Amino acid sequence: MNKENVGIVAVIDDDNDVGDVLGGLLETMGYQVATYQSATDFLSDTQMERLACLIVDQNMPKMTGLDMIARLSERGVNIPALLITGVHDPEVERRASALGVMTVLEKPMSHHELLRFISVSVG
Repeated sequence: MNKENVGIVAVIDDDNDVGDVLGGLLETMGYQVATYQSATDFLSDTQMERLACLIVDQNMPKMTGLDMIARLSERGVNIPALLITGVHDPEVERRASALGVMTVLEKPMSHHELLRFISVSVG
């Protein structure tokens, strides 16, 4: 399968270094990537239909990753999502599950787990 035809992987993280590393890794693996520095930046994107999946940081200023996913859900937008967090929190995991988040990974995360999520999400 040509990965360029399966959609864009969106990385939403306020830490530029994380966005750069994840974006670089995914591009090396042949995926198209769009990076966003905040949930607000992401939510203002009008090209949601082009997205294959989301990699979303939980702890961002102004709006958490789960709050962003909840807003997407309210809009009727359901894109496979992976939530990354620096701290294990059962409440975050419970809420993520309730919102349909496919996977929650703690930083530093395994690249293998990340790529497995993307592979399953994009087909």
